[in-house]
Amino acid sequence: MKTNHYILLLKSILLIVILAVYQGCQIVSSIKQLEASSDPYQGGTYKAVLMKWTSEARIYRGLDLELMTSATFKSPEFREAYVDEYDRAYNPSREEKEKLIKDQKEASLIYNDFIMAAYVPNKKWNDFNKKDSIWGIHLNVGNEKKIKPLEIRKIKKIDAVITHFFPYINTWKSVYLVRFPVKLPGTDKNIIDDACSNIKIVITGVLGTTEMVWNITRINRKSEAQNSKLETLAQTVSTD
Repeated sequence: MKTNHYILLLKSILLIVILAVYQGCQIVSSIKQLEASSDPYQGGTYKAVLMKWTSEARIYRGLDLELMTSATFKSPEFREAYVDEYDRAYNPSREEKEKLIKDQKEASLIYNDFIMAAYVPNKKWNDFNKKDSIWGIHLNVGNEKKIKPLEIRKIKKIDAVITHFFPYINTWKSVYLVRFPVKLPGTDKNIIDDACSNIKIVITGVLGTTEMVWNITRINRKSEAQNSKLETLAQTVSTD
């Protein structure tokens, strides 16, 4: 009887140990799932590409902040990462994905696009999109060419979608799409060419001057490669 009781006790202890280990595994698994869910990009490459193509700048007068701005250059590499992240987040239909790829590719051939978010303490002066804005803005290319924007459009709808793709955007900032041409006006020559090592968005005004800088290394070859990837992706989607 004692032997049977001893065996029963051992089995009970073993069962408790097994249950504890199992529950422990469940807890660890839940923690891993929680850690993964805290990353909105699920460990993808979008965040790294976003950081690579985003620049920031500020203007101070003494200790007073007059302007804080962040901007993302929609390079071909960024556009490709954007398509990939949109596809991961939304799992769009084939037709929707085809349209997204087509729109990104066509825009990259016409515009050097920037998404810019700006904070100005006096909201009346956050007026980059107005013709009589207190701010001047131009694109300064490596060889000192100064290019005026084709368009500065204020983006009025600030929702969870735009803040997902551009997390520096918040309710305190005004958001703009700033568009510069790809080609020099009246020519077939790219504004950003192989001789260009960097580009700058320069912001000027009575409150001060600042610039956001992006390092550009042989961007045309990269652009051709990235656009080729978008083209390949578009063909792949259309044949699925």
